[in-house]
Amino acid sequence: EPATLSTVGLAVKFVTDRLYAEHPELYDAVQSAWDYDRDVSFLLAAADRHNAVTVADGRLADPPTELLEVGCGTSEHTQRLVAAGFDVTGVDPNEPMLDRARRKFPGLDARLVVGGLPSLPVTRTFPVVVAFRGVISHLPPRGLEPSVAALGDRLADDGVLVFDASRLPPDGHDGPALDVGETAQGTYARIVQMQPREDGRLDWNSVVVPPEGEAFVNSRPMTPFDDREIVDALRAAGLTVETHDGFGPDDDGRTVFVATPV
Repeated sequence: EPATLSTVGLAVKFVTDRLYAEHPELYDAVQSAWDYDRDVSFLLAAADRHNAVTVADGRLADPPTELLEVGCGTSEHTQRLVAAGFDVTGVDPNEPMLDRARRKFPGLDARLVVGGLPSLPVTRTFPVVVAFRGVISHLPPRGLEPSVAALGDRLADDGVLVFDASRLPPDGHDGPALDVGETAQGTYARIVQMQPREDGRLDWNSVVVPPEGEAFVNSRPMTPFDDREIVDALRAAGLTVETHDGFGPDDDGRTVFVATPV
């Protein structure tokens, strides 16, 4: 029988979202290899193709254009979107992640607001709406349709919505994996595994040894949505949709959805 985090002798209680709420600097280190520039380049091309913006030389030809970023986290995408010419309103449910963003980018010209799907704290519409890094995959099954509807409600009549959903293994991972990396304070280590739940969701569990302070355990519930479920929710919200295999040729871990009003 393959070893799991439940069978390797770890008598621990997993606590939801400690990585986001208490260790946002470690989150940045864990995600340091992510290709944020690739994602923004995809967005610019999609928005230009659907006539929401005009792009020249990798940025907006006639800035600024308002953009709503849902799940902005520590603002790695945000600062690139601002540099590309967008007037960004970033929303994230975790205040410590936004605090980390403000410390990292003290001159960032963007509005950062606490909130999340489906009850977004902004009511006006935007020409461009984005939700990078599998925001949709963090929703419970019952949250998919109202959240997609909320995104559509914030989209201007001639706007474009871009988001991705992670391709998660419905049965979880066969065994735990080790992740070791560096932060400004030193080396961290994580033992991570996605484990199936009885309700069809997954628990993304990890035991984390930070470079400073005590080790902690973290859990994040995820939902392995089928692409068809998401397409159906977009169409129910009055949107047409196209799908893409990732943000680029080297990105096979997600489906990207590009939607526009009917």
